Amino acid sequence: MNNQVLSAVLAEYALKRENNEREEARREDEIREKHPGLYALVQRRHDMILKAVRAGLSGAPADPEEEMAAYNAQIAAALKDAGYPADYLAPVCDCALCRDTGYVYENNRRVPCQCLKKACQEAAQQSDSRQEEQSFSAFDLSRFPDEPLPGTDVTQRDYMAIVRDKCLTYAKNVPAGPVKTLLLHGGSGLGKTYLLNCVSREAQSRGVDALFVTAYDLLMALKTAYFSRTGDTAREYFDATLLLIDDLGMEPLMEGVTVEQIYNLLNSRMSRGLYTVITSNLNRTQLKEKYTERVSSRLLDTRSAMAIPFLGKDIRLIR
Repeated sequence: MNNQVLSAVLAEYALKRENNEREEARREDEIREKHPGLYALVQRRHDMILKAVRAGLSGAPADPEEEMAAYNAQIAAALKDAGYPADYLAPVCDCALCRDTGYVYENNRRVPCQCLKKACQEAAQQSDSRQEEQSFSAFDLSRFPDEPLPGTDVTQRDYMAIVRDKCLTYAKNVPAGPVKTLLLHGGSGLGKTYLLNCVSREAQSRGVDALFVTAYDLLMALKTAYFSRTGDTAREYFDATLLLIDDLGMEPLMEGVTVEQIYNLLNSRMSRGLYTVITSNLNRTQLKEKYTERVSSRLLDTRSAMAIPFLGKDIRLIR
């Protein structure tokens, strides 16, 4: 598998697991509040499992399968009586084989799940197609609705023409332009990653040292560098003339590490006059909440940065 594609897909899997865990917690909270008797039964099953685990660790024989089956049957029946599906409190996942981790075990070996192989294959095909098509000359404004954006008399198509021109100007000015950091932010399907690749292609056509990385891959490199106490594993991200970071906000954060390392990276690049382009589905408020004022201020500093909001309808849903 292509490492870059694999990392991007695994980042999506991580986000999916986070969302599923939140949904599991929401369902459990709902049962606890509305059906305390049913929740008490769930807790007794949980206590039974812990007791069996402790017994197993101490060397005592433990075979809770029959008791577990009985609890499962009681909980399923109680859920149905309360108007819920029998599996309402089961783990939430898209793939029952790997539980959205992307990996299963075969003969005591950890191997990619079929769902991961399929997701990577589809992502690779999409990536190959994008790389072939994505350039400023191929940017097709007709894909955007010729309808006014809410509350304005400017159409989404005309607005994207302005955004395209700003991105082209930025790309042509690297490495001599006054705008060092370009933030492309907004909802999904509005053309952010497309224009990120356009900037990369334009800059590289003029011999600029450009490096593309997903936010997930960047996070992994920064974590490795942090724990190894050396900057070698992440040095290329600090030194590239033009660094392009896709999907900031999709990567899982590590408390006390990720935010600080992202700040150090951005601050170092800005102080050295290097160029950075970032795409994110987060808005300004969300960026500040997730990455703190120190990081967001680097992205939104109008003296050396330009933030462009992407507005309108998801063109993938229109087409």
